[in-house]
Amino acid sequence: MAGVGWYRFRATFRRRWPGYLAITLLIGLVGGVAMASIAGARRTESSYPTFLAGTDPSDLLVQPSTSVGCTSGFIGQISRLPHVQRVSCANSYGAETLTPSGARDKVLLAQVELIASEDGEYARHDRVTITAGRAADSSRADEIVATPIAAAFLGLHVGSHFSIGVWRSTQSTLTPYRVIHATLVGVGVFNTQVIQDDIDHGNTGFLLGTPTLFRQLTSCCQSGTYDGIAITGGSQYDGAVEHEYARLLRTSSYTDSEGGQQLQVYNTATIEAEAQRAIAPEAVALGVFGGIAALAAILIGIQAVSRQLRAHMDEGVVLRAVGAGPAITSTDGLLGILGAVVVGSLLAAVLAVGLSPLAPFGPVRTVDPSPGIDFDWTVLGLGVLVLVLGIGGWAAVVGYRQAPHRVSARGRGRANEASGIVKFAIAGGLPVSGIAGLRFALETGRGRGTVPVRSVIVGAVLAITVVTATLTFGASLDTLVSHPDLYGWNFTYAYYSTDGYGPVPTSLVSSPLAHDHAVAATTGAYFATVEIDDHIVPVLGEAAHASIAPPVLTGHPVDGTDQIVLGSATLAQLHKKLGDTVVVQGDGIPARRLVIVGTATLPTIGTVLSVHPTMTTGAVIATSAVPKALLNQYGPFSGPNALFIRVRPGTDPATARRVLAALGQKTLHQFITPQVVAAEGPNAYGGTLQMLGPQRPAEIVNYRAMGTTPGLLAGGLAVGAVAALGLTLVASVRRRRRELALLKSFGFTQRQLAAAVAWQSTAIVVVGLVIGIPLGIVLGRLLWQLFAHQLSAIVDPTIPGVPILVVAVGALVLANLVAALPGRSAARTPTALVLRVE
Repeated sequence: MAGVGWYRFRATFRRRWPGYLAITLLIGLVGGVAMASIAGARRTESSYPTFLAGTDPSDLLVQPSTSVGCTSGFIGQISRLPHVQRVSCANSYGAETLTPSGARDKVLLAQVELIASEDGEYARHDRVTITAGRAADSSRADEIVATPIAAAFLGLHVGSHFSIGVWRSTQSTLTPYRVIHATLVGVGVFNTQVIQDDIDHGNTGFLLGTPTLFRQLTSCCQSGTYDGIAITGGSQYDGAVEHEYARLLRTSSYTDSEGGQQLQVYNTATIEAEAQRAIAPEAVALGVFGGIAALAAILIGIQAVSRQLRAHMDEGVVLRAVGAGPAITSTDGLLGILGAVVVGSLLAAVLAVGLSPLAPFGPVRTVDPSPGIDFDWTVLGLGVLVLVLGIGGWAAVVGYRQAPHRVSARGRGRANEASGIVKFAIAGGLPVSGIAGLRFALETGRGRGTVPVRSVIVGAVLAITVVTATLTFGASLDTLVSHPDLYGWNFTYAYYSTDGYGPVPTSLVSSPLAHDHAVAATTGAYFATVEIDDHIVPVLGEAAHASIAPPVLTGHPVDGTDQIVLGSATLAQLHKKLGDTVVVQGDGIPARRLVIVGTATLPTIGTVLSVHPTMTTGAVIATSAVPKALLNQYGPFSGPNALFIRVRPGTDPATARRVLAALGQKTLHQFITPQVVAAEGPNAYGGTLQMLGPQRPAEIVNYRAMGTTPGLLAGGLAVGAVAALGLTLVASVRRRRRELALLKSFGFTQRQLAAAVAWQSTAIVVVGLVIGIPLGIVLGRLLWQLFAHQLSAIVDPTIPGVPILVVAVGALVLANLVAALPGRSAARTPTALVLRVE
């Protein structure tokens, strides 16, 4: 039998090779896109952990509110704490950029800081990734690397020359102690700044100096430190190390910290979890598309294989007539088809590898440590196996089922009964061309005229379902992004003081806003980082029964000093449920046991360069549970770190913003009175009072950054479905030439024959629309609900009626365009030539 199969393959290859080539290309192209999407999803999902691990990250990055420096013995004391593996340190410096004439330009304190390290922080540990230019020469003090935020804020680019005035630590005059004529040699991204929410994006800029600059400035001018701490055992000891750090800070002779001061703590595990939540929707979308594309590849491959086998059914009859057995007639042509399937599957793997440089998708792409070609052997191996077994197995089944002895057993000559839809169309008076087209679309035919219409209809339904689901999901995402109250920002604006560290003056909080007719409500908010059952958690402190509180998902808001509301991810991290109690403590906040009374969608706001509340992460406590010394640590200027403002309905938000911003700038001058400047020196000019609009969490920022990618992917699948429809129409015309010739002999005109093919194409698409649109809406709403629950956003799915209508009309128009060429071929069917053997 093998010898006969090989002989038949060689004898028929010249006639059948176009069909083999079509199978190879269809499987290779669609299967390659499927593999590339799934591999890209896996690479995207692992992109941030892979990048982060390559930067030798610290587990904790602590910024103490003290003047202790990197060269003091305090760093040595930290290194001896339990579970601490290593400590590296960077100093920050009070400074300002200068104009060419030497006048003050911008203070480097709030939005941008000048920092430098000697022991490898940001060079070996928490390594900065250079994205433009080069790293600074460690032996030169005048070479600077800037983060993208700092470069944009200061208007710099690689090669820019600029001057920096540096202040002494105890300086009270406004004249710089030292001027550095610097050159920006590179732009680099910190490992904590790859995926950011809006509150961090505009307020975490750095100018990174060299070890030489560190040595020149540290003895005179350092104003703060960043301590990077690597912990043995990982994040499970984060809370314990932070607690010991705070205790050491209060008791060490190297510091001048007071008990009421707060640590600002960046927790790598928390930020990595937030980054993964931001990346996950994109990776899941790619994976789902890859799975759908894989299903489409199998369906399209099955269609191509079925067409190829049915095109040569008559040769099986001839073989049986000359004495060939069932084994030979069943496998006739299979050798070439299986070879095409294998080659097509290998081609798909090659294409997937060729497309791999497009991944990872999202913000990590710019800092990917290993860009370029990637071999995901798991996806490639399983992908090839699924394609070969799925399509090759189907080919074997079809070859066996259509073998002459099987066809004879099933009663090959029995005609198909007209479908119910066709009968209804006849009763409804549909034109004869329409009735013929419906039969071609919905009935497989008989004998030599058999066409695989079911798989084509399934492909059309699948394409319409995916496009509709994508539109529904995208519309719901647009609704979420355009309605900040759905992601926790249920107020209009916020006064935000000095990156969340400073106070909003009580003089602004009380009198002016209380009497402003445009303001409906205000609430002061304090930011802090605490330990909750040994986990580091950012908290938002508000008055009990606050007029503006985060939207509650379950339970109720905080209405007492013994209560706490958590973000959903924080609740899961603590392995708690509503009604349980937790122990809350922090630097300056004594240990207290609080009852969990609810979960909420938290607004994205808090201190920068530290973990802060954002949608799923954080907690809300009553300010009455916080010691007054901590709330009043800024003396006469004490106040909340932010003031939430809800504008009265009917008030123009833009007008209200201008009025409120002007009021805030007027109040800001209280920070820079002669008395404050005399006490604080140049640092007095570093305080800011920003007027913030809605701040988006990283999840929404990153998912929106996908732009039109979901639509393009859905469109790609639709194109594949259109191609399959076109090939099916061509095959249908070829297979049903006898029926078309009979229709022509019965009086069908060329226009009627072309119309029949157009009706066939339209009917297939109509079935896809009737079934696919409702399925797509249901699928899109379901996916959105799952996505919104994962984000802890308020669920508000949206059905895009107009875009779906446009898709429906476009699909019908496209169906008729696709039918044009096969219809023309049908119209030219030579009646006498086709029927001469009848």
